[in-house]
Amino acid sequence: MSQMTLKIKKVGMKNPKTKVLGFASRAIANGTQEFSEVCELAGLNTTMNQAELEAAGKLIMQAAVRQLKDGKAVNLGPLGKIRPAVSGKWVEKAEDLALSDLTPKLNYVPSDELKAAISGAKLGWTTEAGTEDDNENGGDAGDDNTNNGNQGGNNNNPPSGELEG
Repeated sequence: MSQMTLKIKKVGMKNPKTKVLGFASRAIANGTQEFSEVCELAGLNTTMNQAELEAAGKLIMQAAVRQLKDGKAVNLGPLGKIRPAVSGKWVEKAEDLALSDLTPKLNYVPSDELKAAISGAKLGWTTEAGTEDDNENGGDAGDDNTNNGNQGGNNNNPPSGELEG
């Protein structure tokens, strides 16, 4: 297997806390692999066909949903773990917490094998047009000191117009 290069895009946005315009980085996928296609690939060199693998995946999902509805964390083996969680705002005093400010969500922790799939990825900038920006340092995954921590790129001014966030 060859080394993957993760395409990184510089995205203009507001800092959620300070509302200052700036930049953040986002990984850009090389498309989406549909569940049916993953099942087809998983079935290669086995006696299971795509339909059987899809049915098994759906049954595992249904079982996981039942367990989550019972408030249980679910270990999905080689896929990782999911558990019920909530998101809400931070408050200074415990009595200021309110259930109405909380939103149910799921926390997902990928397995070590899934994490390893991208842990050694090379990082490379991509531009709006989708071409490589060779004027920036790419670095390796896990290198927190890429470009001396400057994620601003060639253009140190936030873009005008519509911003994410």
